[in-house]
Amino acid sequence: MNYVLRNMRKKRILILTIFILIAFIPADNIQENEFPLFRVVLDPGHGGVYLEDRKKHGDKFDLVNSEYLNFFAPGAEYRGIYEHKIVYNIALKAMGILSYCSKDGDFDQFKKILKKYTDSTIKKIYIQTIISRKKSITQIEVKNSSDPNAEYRLYDFPGPDGDMQKGRISKMNEYKPHLIVSLHLAVSAPPDYLGMNGIIVPPYNVLKEGLLRLKNKDTDRPLDDNNRLRFWFKNSERITSKYAFYNDSAHYFTSYGITEDYKTDYNDYKGYKHNMVTWRYRDNFLWDLEAEKHRPDTEYSADYNSFIETGRFREREKSVYEEYRRGSSFQDFGGDNYHATYEIIKYILFSLNESGVSRKDKIPGKPFVSTWSIPLLVNAISAYIELGYLDRKWDRNVLLKRQDEIAEGVAVGVYSLLAGIDNVKGEFKSKPSGKSIDLSRYNITPEKSYFDIVTE
Repeated sequence: MNYVLRNMRKKRILILTIFILIAFIPADNIQENEFPLFRVVLDPGHGGVYLEDRKKHGDKFDLVNSEYLNFFAPGAEYRGIYEHKIVYNIALKAMGILSYCSKDGDFDQFKKILKKYTDSTIKKIYIQTIISRKKSITQIEVKNSSDPNAEYRLYDFPGPDGDMQKGRISKMNEYKPHLIVSLHLAVSAPPDYLGMNGIIVPPYNVLKEGLLRLKNKDTDRPLDDNNRLRFWFKNSERITSKYAFYNDSAHYFTSYGITEDYKTDYNDYKGYKHNMVTWRYRDNFLWDLEAEKHRPDTEYSADYNSFIETGRFREREKSVYEEYRRGSSFQDFGGDNYHATYEIIKYILFSLNESGVSRKDKIPGKPFVSTWSIPLLVNAISAYIELGYLDRKWDRNVLLKRQDEIAEGVAVGVYSLLAGIDNVKGEFKSKPSGKSIDLSRYNITPEKSYFDIVTE
């Protein structure tokens, strides 16, 4: 009996001790660890302004030649309708909805929205959301600013004192997001590009096959491309998808393109993009002094025949985490980026359909594949979407008048990718799967993930 009493006393003392310890833990800390927290960036395309003085107001600053390689791209414009305004409005509205999932948000309000999409149990998570740029610059602000594109450039750039400033990609990486959602639209697209289209970066192994075939003069042999080559982005109807693929492969590895007969084009220099942002995969200090020599048998060789792979960025590209993000071959193409992009598109279509807005060609359309900057130069899962085309009347009406519905689809899609949505309602061809991304496989240690290390 005494033995039993002693055990009961020990249990009571243990319970009391636990209660005392809990009492001294701030309530905020308990709540903070109660539900998983995810970081999301909403990235509305462009902003800024086109100015003819590229040397002063361009983008894509190249340290090798100390100049901007590109004019600043302010986005699509059609009959007084501007891409940068539309996508910013949609992103801002989507951020407002996602604020219900923040730590101090009203999650019950978000659950009411989700009831349109499922009757199943809704998991609570925290989503911390930021937007990648401020509202587009006005003409008055342009006149009063010495560098009106400073807030909008994708790449790092020199400030007034010559010190390098962080561009939007660097700032996004600094936030260490799990997911980046980039929203764009265009003036027009080829007739076979219907609906909403994803922007996809190919797997490393696909681009490596392109390089090896260029080196071996083996470009005429058919590729076992699983019908993916037809999705390759072409900036001209004069070129073939096959040429676009090999040109992208050459640019990706050497920063130089190819001529029409598949030889190195020394006049087509695109710069070393991985060194144009601030992250852990930049080359070593003073890399640009070595790069300007373009010596054969180095990673800075201009000729793909004598290009050698070395450096942190190349090791990153070959990692399993990039295979998770982008896939590993023509047969396993797109990875989590593809899934995220097309799930959000499907939720946007779901939201529009629930509001009575539908059209047979408003579908998840085929992707544009190329070495796009944002999906390539981040560790986050990247959902990059062309929402529509301004020369198409129906698209214009939806983009101008249905921004609330589009924003809701984006927000619900973001939640679904992070938490999952069981038993999505409805029976239609473009129905979202509700499948979340397995973010646990990006864990490097119990404390750190691939997303965390991007700027370390």
